[in-house]
Amino acid sequence: MIKNILLVIRYFKFRIKAKSRYNIHSQFVYNFIDDILRDMTIYPDYEILWNHRNKMASSNDPIETVDFGFGAGKKAYSTHIYPLSKIVKLRSHSETRLRLLFRIVKHYKPETILEFGTAVGISATYIKSGNPESTMVSMEGCSTLASKAKESFDEIGLRNIKLAVGNFDNMLDKVLSKFNRLDFVFFDGNHRMEPTLRYFNSCAKLSAENSIFVFDDIHWSSGMEEAWNSIKEDERVSITIDLFWFGLVFFRKGIEKQNFNLVV
Repeated sequence: MIKNILLVIRYFKFRIKAKSRYNIHSQFVYNFIDDILRDMTIYPDYEILWNHRNKMASSNDPIETVDFGFGAGKKAYSTHIYPLSKIVKLRSHSETRLRLLFRIVKHYKPETILEFGTAVGISATYIKSGNPESTMVSMEGCSTLASKAKESFDEIGLRNIKLAVGNFDNMLDKVLSKFNRLDFVFFDGNHRMEPTLRYFNSCAKLSAENSIFVFDDIHWSSGMEEAWNSIKEDERVSITIDLFWFGLVFFRKGIEKQNFNLVV
């Protein structure tokens, strides 16, 4: 209950600072709003991907999960057994946010993609479908969840998605060594300040002018807000867009460094 109240308070603080598209004086951000946030096109992929998500959400198959992130609390990891339907509910995003991830990737066409936190693969299916020609690696701490994600990719017909399974801290360097450049990164695992900043710094070394980093749950806790504020101040970052649930980071050159809170 206290957690929910704090989240509501953070949302009201966000709304006070937020701007609409009519108060934006950055052409890049204005175009982002018009071309992506306000894109109302009903893409054929939407129905395919959401129907698959709902199929998983109706399954009561028991799944044993291992959590190395926020859910583990102060322990190194925690294990739980949940029906698949509950995992989908707890560890996947709303349809609105999933569609936004799809549109971002569809618009910018990143060639190389990295995801922290596959879970059962729902967000990965939306990201990959945005640019099927991309090369994607998705990392997941739990092998059981990763196997479910692999089933999803095969069923939908998505190719060239590699799953890296294990503790992010132990395998990130090896995963990053496979990339020459990171065009798109979705940070959706281990929602704590110190790991989030560490993962950002590691990935930022492979960023380029057109790279886009998306952070989930940037207002989930005071620690995540601190991490987000540090990322906004990083000298490599040119523009950030705070959508409350997602935080977007751009590395564009020749653009005035600015931070935007958007309500559209």
